[in-house]
Amino acid sequence: MNIITTLNSFTFGETSYLKGGRFGPISQSQLEFVLVQSGAVSVNIDGDEISLIEGYSALVPSKSHLQYDFRKNIDTRISWCEATLPVNPQNLLETLSLLPKKLPVSRRMLDLHRMGLGFQYEQGDQAQIMEASIGRTLFQEYVYQAQILQRKKPIHKSTLRAKLFMEQNIATHCTLTDIAIYANATPQYLTRVFKRDLGQTPIAYLWTIRSQKALQLIRNSGLSVSEIAFSCGYENANHFSRHIKEKFGATATELRRRKWG
Repeated sequence: MNIITTLNSFTFGETSYLKGGRFGPISQSQLEFVLVQSGAVSVNIDGDEISLIEGYSALVPSKSHLQYDFRKNIDTRISWCEATLPVNPQNLLETLSLLPKKLPVSRRMLDLHRMGLGFQYEQGDQAQIMEASIGRTLFQEYVYQAQILQRKKPIHKSTLRAKLFMEQNIATHCTLTDIAIYANATPQYLTRVFKRDLGQTPIAYLWTIRSQKALQLIRNSGLSVSEIAFSCGYENANHFSRHIKEKFGATATELRRRKWG
């Protein structure tokens, strides 16, 4: 499931600070997208600091401390969209930690924020649904732009070797050490470069491609659950069933029924 879909309540805003100033600290737990239209600002998030200038944006999760310090002697205009973090934000925070701390503003970011701002004073359930939908899309646009940027970077040869090994051994029991040996790297080093290049650990990637292969077989073959589980490297049918339901929100039987009606 896309981690952005766990966010529900969004608030859009826009303001100017003339000749500097400070906003905060904010002590509540939240996720905030901020876009600098002109000027410059330093954002302090739980002790870490990000400096943003005109034309840059950031998507920052804050657990207990968020503060904006606007550069002195210049006028700064910022736009933002904030959302409350879910009760259990760990998966969301881990995903966000892999993204660049700041990105150039895209045209879609500007357009989406302008659309969301249009619902700032609207009332009613439908207006809130629309606002939340735009907010999730805005956050997802940041993730999308980050992925484009990361794809432009060269992928380390150890990552490529590990990826090939796992794709060729989906059905085989293999440990991180097995993968690292094939990739000619230590497990620690492989985990670091693999996560940098592909956004997840080698073992997480292995289970991702196993579940994707399993979904393909569920939908397009007549194999039993046990046969699919075995061919995709699962320990047993129970492990397979739990993981498929966790990954896709439905059992293998339900997924097959949806496919064939």
